[in-house]
Amino acid sequence: MTITTFSDTKAWEVDTLRGHMNNVSCVMFHAKQDIIVSNSEDKSIRVWDVTKRTGIQTFRREHDRFWILASHPEMNLLAAGHDSGMIVFKLERERPAFSVSGDTILYAKERFLRCFEFSTQKELPGIPIRRPGSATLNQGPRTLSYSPTENAVLICSDVDGGSYELYIVPKESFGRGDAAAEAKRGPGGSAVFIARNRFAVLDKSTNQ
Repeated sequence: MTITTFSDTKAWEVDTLRGHMNNVSCVMFHAKQDIIVSNSEDKSIRVWDVTKRTGIQTFRREHDRFWILASHPEMNLLAAGHDSGMIVFKLERERPAFSVSGDTILYAKERFLRCFEFSTQKELPGIPIRRPGSATLNQGPRTLSYSPTENAVLICSDVDGGSYELYIVPKESFGRGDAAAEAKRGPGGSAVFIARNRFAVLDKSTNQ
């Protein structure tokens, strides 16, 4: 698949995106994100980063070739037509990673760890966290686990093939805008607290 730019008098090829193994049926620029979505007779839909010119996500069907694409003008929805019909799907999750503890819910959103109190129905000012994943498609926080006794938070994302970040949150930080301490990072598909000061990490390579 080639990217071409043009002026009033000429057109020239800028780059080639390689990945599809058969004819590309349809290509579209996303209206709100810097991505290109394409589908093909190789039974796949691919999502490309416009800036980096690399593939960032692939959807597949076993027996159906894809032919056409359409995006919703306002909602996070795409539709793709294939041999057997049509599928409607979302490119990325909309629900933030969260954990409920007593009267509060903690969640990671827009590079902040936020806290909402059910009893008062108020959201406290968030705590900046340095790198809860990345702004790239589906690279943000995926799960969040909280240890109230240690005031520690585990945030997992798909960055670097799957990783976790452990933050120790200063007590009484919510409402003051204090930053969390530098995160301790490690590889893993998922991480969750199993005791007051212990957590388990899923190793994707061994599924253990």
